[in-house]
Amino acid sequence: MHLTASAYSFEVLPLEGCLSVVKHMGFSHVDLSGFRNRGAASVEPEAILADTQGEADKMKALLDKYELIVSDFFPQFGLSFDEHSLNNPNPAIREKNHAFIRACAHFCKLIGSPGMTILPGYDHPTRKHEENLQIAGAELQRAAEIAGEYGVELRFEPHTGSVSPTPELAVRLVTEFAPDARLVLDCSHFLLQYISMERIYACVPYTGHVHVRPAREGKLQTRYAENTIPWGDLIGKLRAVGYAGALSLEYVHAAWYDLDRCDTLYETWVTKEALLPLVG
Repeated sequence: MHLTASAYSFEVLPLEGCLSVVKHMGFSHVDLSGFRNRGAASVEPEAILADTQGEADKMKALLDKYELIVSDFFPQFGLSFDEHSLNNPNPAIREKNHAFIRACAHFCKLIGSPGMTILPGYDHPTRKHEENLQIAGAELQRAAEIAGEYGVELRFEPHTGSVSPTPELAVRLVTEFAPDARLVLDCSHFLLQYISMERIYACVPYTGHVHVRPAREGKLQTRYAENTIPWGDLIGKLRAVGYAGALSLEYVHAAWYDLDRCDTLYETWVTKEALLPLVG
């Protein structure tokens, strides 16, 4: 198990600046993003689709320059949760998503990322939730199969507003529909909804990646000093199931749920120093 930083925590900077910050904070691993039309720190999914090798070559040169190893690549194909959702009612959009996933999985293989995180799908109001869940599950399984062709683990991040806003629904996606996918455990998305840690721990056996974002009940992101997530307990439960992957520090700066109220640089450093003794 190791700590990694999310380059997009500092996305006010260009990508190379973000990687430089990560390196000079003492991290050896980094999470990268492919958010559509969001800051110079992300690689555009359309660019990866158009020239996968070229984008990978540029990224690999920067990673080599700063001696960083990738833990995860996190693309988002739309400007909103519903625009390019995995379970979009439009079959043509779902087919385009398959092309994005294939290109991004190839990109991951070329830059050495063991996994790729995507969003699980949207709870479209024109369909019943169960139908949304089943279609999302089938698409997640298809995405996992595509990623698997490149030796890349497909991960999805449950979040409020998605088809799997609770731990129970996230686990259902894996156990009933997408057994080849793994979930990204980010307790903050559940604490925002006042979901207890005991319910959240049910996700641990199905976890392929962990986002560390200090939070408290009703608040998606807080300063580390205000955090209520019991990191020691969580890390212990991850160890108990043999998890040996990354704990990725993921402070972000955005207007969504007041995520712009924290100094991402300062809090990333404070959180790193607090968790290092627990990780070893």
